[in-house]
Amino acid sequence: MQRLGTMLFVAAGLALPVAASAQPASRSDLAYCSALSDTYVRYIGRDETSPRRLIRLNQGDAEGYVAVAKCRQGDAAAAIPVLEKKLTNAKFTLPARG
Repeated sequence: MQRLGTMLFVAAGLALPVAASAQPASRSDLAYCSALSDTYVRYIGRDETSPRRLIRLNQGDAEGYVAVAKCRQGDAAAAIPVLEKKLTNAKFTLPARG
């Protein structure tokens, strides 16, 4: 039992620097992420608030839906590269960043 406690303590110690190094997204990143996700939802995919009728018509995929959700949760660092890739692959011009 003591060994399990020691292992958990070591695991928490190893995870702490990773969690501490995560930086919150800047306002400009969040605004850019929001613009990307709005464009994605409007023209390619959907989000959790889309009517069922639109869900069947749109051609988004799970990766795009997750990126939209991450953006809305404030995880712009994870969402921006995915949404940029989805939009450029669909031949959309990306919104201005800044």
